[in-house]
Amino acid sequence: MRIQHVRTPRGALTVLAVSGLLVSPIVVVPAPAAAPCTAPPATFPTSQMRPGMVGTGYTVIDGRTIVPFSVEILGVMPDAIFLGVDIVAARITGPSSFLNVTGGAVAGMSGSPVYIDGRLAGAVAWAIAEDRRIFGMTAAEDMVGLLTLPGSVPARASTSVPLTPKVRRAASATGSELPAGARLEALPVPLGVSGLSGRVLADLESAFAERGVRVQAFRAGSVRAPTAVTLNTARFAPGDGLGVALSYGDVSAYGFGTTTAVCGDLALGFGHPMFWGTGRVSLGMNAVDVIAIDNGRFWGTKIGTLGDAHGTLTQDRFAGVVGVFGALPTLVPLTSEVSSPDTGYRRSGRTDVAWDQGWFVAEATFAHAWSNLTYVAQQDAPGTLFLSWTIEGTRADGSPWRVSNRFMEVNDYGAAGEAWRLADVLYALAFNGFERVRFTSVSMEGSITQEDLTSRIVRVRVSTPVQRALRERPVVKARPGDRVTIEVTLDPVERETNVTARLTLRVPRWVRGSERVRLSGGRGGIGTWGGSLDELLANLSAGEARNDLIVTGLGRRIVQAQDVIVTGRAGFRVKVVR
Repeated sequence: MRIQHVRTPRGALTVLAVSGLLVSPIVVVPAPAAAPCTAPPATFPTSQMRPGMVGTGYTVIDGRTIVPFSVEILGVMPDAIFLGVDIVAARITGPSSFLNVTGGAVAGMSGSPVYIDGRLAGAVAWAIAEDRRIFGMTAAEDMVGLLTLPGSVPARASTSVPLTPKVRRAASATGSELPAGARLEALPVPLGVSGLSGRVLADLESAFAERGVRVQAFRAGSVRAPTAVTLNTARFAPGDGLGVALSYGDVSAYGFGTTTAVCGDLALGFGHPMFWGTGRVSLGMNAVDVIAIDNGRFWGTKIGTLGDAHGTLTQDRFAGVVGVFGALPTLVPLTSEVSSPDTGYRRSGRTDVAWDQGWFVAEATFAHAWSNLTYVAQQDAPGTLFLSWTIEGTRADGSPWRVSNRFMEVNDYGAAGEAWRLADVLYALAFNGFERVRFTSVSMEGSITQEDLTSRIVRVRVSTPVQRALRERPVVKARPGDRVTIEVTLDPVERETNVTARLTLRVPRWVRGSERVRLSGGRGGIGTWGGSLDELLANLSAGEARNDLIVTGLGRRIVQAQDVIVTGRAGFRVKVVR
C-alpha cells in the first residue's frame, strides 16, 4: 500500500484518445532525419462514401499474421473528431471466424486499415461498447496528411462522439438495436507493464485515472532498450502491430495498436492520439506479437508483447500517430543498486524511460524502485527502507542541475512503498512553477529489511581530558580546547543487540560557564518548497533523515548517519574550568 503519497498537480496524460490539460510541459524533441513520404497511399474520399459500400480491413489477431475482415459503410460524420477530422461509421460483417475471436473491434485494433476499391478509406479507431461490430474509422484523407505535417497542435481531441440520426438508422437497418445513449468511443490502447504486482499495477492505473484516463493495463514481459546495434530497421506492413514504448527495462510500459500505412521512412497508425494530440514526442516504436484476444473485458482487448525496436514515434496527433523507422528514441535512465540483509540478495536494476513527461518519470521511478526492492526482499512486507538517490536534469536554458538526498523510514504495510518519497521529489521538480525542467537521469542505492529499525536513545556516556572515564554524567568538566567524547547507545525495537555510536565535540576557547549539549534523531521529511528553482533544488538536497544522530551545543551541530532510525532525546551540560 502506498500511504501518504501527496501528489502535486500535474498534466493529463493517457494511452487512450482522451482530453486533458497539460500542466508539465512536454519536451519537444526534433524528429530524426528520415526519407520523406513522396508517394502517400491513394485514399478513398469520404465525399464518395455511401451507406452499403463494402470494404476490407486488415489486422493481427494472433502472432504477427495479418488477417482480413469485411466491412460495410454506414455513413460519414463530418468533423466528428475535430474540425477537419471525419469519422466514417461502419460495421464488421465477417468472416465469422474473425468475429468469433474478436466480437468486433477490440482495443489494439486502432489503426487497422480499411480499403474500398483498393484505396485506403480509413483506420479502425472508434467503437460502440454495446455492439463492437459497429465501429468508427478515422478518414484516410485526414490521416495521410500527418505524413508531411510539421509543428505541434495546441488543442485537445474528442474521445466520445454521438451517433448522427442517419448513422443510427443505418445501424438499425443492419439489425443492431443500439441504446439511446450509444456513442462511438476511441478504442483504448492496451498497456502492458512488466515488473509490477497486481496491487502496484493498479496503483499505476490510478495515476492515469486521476487525470481522467482509462487504462487497460495487464502484466507483461520486460523489453530491452534499443541500441544502434539491436535496432531493426525493417518496415512494417499495413495491418501489422504498432507498439509504442513509454519505458524499457525492469519496468517496461508499452501500448500498441496497428499500422495504417507506410510511406518512405514513416509509419502511420492508430487513427487517434496515443496521448491527447500533444504534437511532437519521442517514444520507442516496436513490433508487436499478439498472444491472445481477451473478450472477457468490457471492450475486449489484444494481449501481446513487444518485439524488436524499429524506430521512434515522433508525432502524436488528433488523427493518429507517426513514427520514423531507423531512429532511436531519447531515453532517461533510472538505475538502482539495492540489497536485503534478510535474504542476501543484491540487484543492479535499470529502467529506461522514453516518455519524459514529469509525472510519468516520477511514477516510473517509484515502480522501478518498488520492483527492485521487493525482488531483493522476496516479499512486500512491513519493515525498514534506506534509500539514497541523485536526480539530474537540465533547466530551461539547457544548464544542468542535480539533487541528492537520502532517507530511512519504517512502514507497517510495505517497506518498499516508502519509495514514494523519491517520487514526490520528482513531482516537486516536474511541477515547480518556476521554469521548465527536464530529467536526464535518476540513480538510487538502498537496502530493505523486514526489521523495524526504530531505535531509542537509552544511554549517553561522556568523557573529557579532565574526567577521562566514560560515564553517564549530567555535567562533565572540560577546559577550553578540550575534546568531549560522547558515546550514545541506541536500542532497536526488534534487535537483541544495541547499537553504539561515538563522536566528539571540541570546547571552543571563548566558552565561559556551562553549555548545554542536546542529542536527538533527525525529523525526516524533505522540503518540497522554495521561492525559486534554485531554492527548491537546495531544499530538496537538505533536511534531516530519521537515521541521523544529531548533536548540538558548544556552537556546533554534528550530524552522524546511523544504520538505524534514531528516536528520543538526551543531553548533558559541559562545565568549563580553567
